[in-house]
Amino acid sequence: MADKFLMRCGLLVCGVLLAATVPAYSEPAMPAKPTGQAGQSLAISGKVILGPSLAGKGSSTDTLFVFAREVNGPPMPVAIVRATKKDLPFTFRLDDSNGMMPSRKLSDVGTVVIVARLSKSGKAMPESGDLEGMSQPVKPGVDGITIVIDRERP
Repeated sequence: MADKFLMRCGLLVCGVLLAATVPAYSEPAMPAKPTGQAGQSLAISGKVILGPSLAGKGSSTDTLFVFAREVNGPPMPVAIVRATKKDLPFTFRLDDSNGMMPSRKLSDVGTVVIVARLSKSGKAMPESGDLEGMSQPVKPGVDGITIVIDRERP
């Protein structure tokens, strides 16, 4: 009986020593997400142009907002960049780095529309007289879209 006890203690000590020397396996903190080509995050890029019918409207200092908004989600943008009318035609890139909230990333959403708005007041909220254009629904990862600012908000 003493032999069995000593054998069990020996096996227990060996198990503890073995466990202490072998690194523990752990799950990755976050599963890997698919990314765009060449390891870049999912982005949407393209250019904004002013339609010919609105070329004489507004001033060169009007603020240009270009943002992605979920098609079936809250109205708050997922990603946004800012420029001025004098920057038109404007080349943009929207990705996780220009998101509005860390908890809502462009790479995590489904379908979005890209809105380009020239604001006379400089405020992001739409107002009467702002000039605006919108894309068709797109998914993150799209490159080379063109947004035409072609209407005035009533």
